[in-house]
Amino acid sequence: MRAETARGTAYDAPSSVLLLRLLGELGPGNQYLIVDRLDAANAEHYMQVYRENDGTFAVEYREGTADRHFEAVAVDLRQVHEVLTAWATDAPGWRDAFDWRRWPTDG
Repeated sequence: MRAETARGTAYDAPSSVLLLRLLGELGPGNQYLIVDRLDAANAEHYMQVYRENDGTFAVEYREGTADRHFEAVAVDLRQVHEVLTAWATDAPGWRDAFDWRRWPTDG
């Protein structure tokens, strides 16, 4: 696993504690965090978290192809962290936390 911030700083094998810190640092000038699954079949397996100006989080995940790209909106930092770390470790049930919709949306 590798995490990269909007500032271009990359972290190999980030811990859960580091991911929480990086999510907490999201804001103006550093609005997104991308986590790549390095064990995936290709580079199109990632989760991205974007901090909106209103403080909400746009959370996306992609599983290889454009038709397997989804997004959700969240307000709780801890919940975003739980989903991100569960996804990163391939833990069961992480999809159940949010109402995912295909990205990009038509409306």
